[in-house]
Amino acid sequence: MTEEEQLLLALLAKEWDLKGPPGVLDVSEVIAALPLAPSDTLAALKQLFEDGLADMNSLRTSVFLTPEGYEAATGAAD
Repeated sequence: MTEEEQLLLALLAKEWDLKGPPGVLDVSEVIAALPLAPSDTLAALKQLFEDGLADMNSLRTSVFLTPEGYEAATGAAD
């Protein structure tokens, strides 16, 4: 897993912890919150989606963790 993917998972896990599962954030909020180029953030998001660790709403404007993504981010099993 890349550093960019780890940063994205950590951000979404923090949102999960603060607001409850599944930790939904707008893609624009994710891009603004991470110290990465937007293209790097979107590439990491795409990879997490392909790996089944993150999912998106049908319009692809919001991203959130799957339970597997939360486990990968925190090391906690359900």
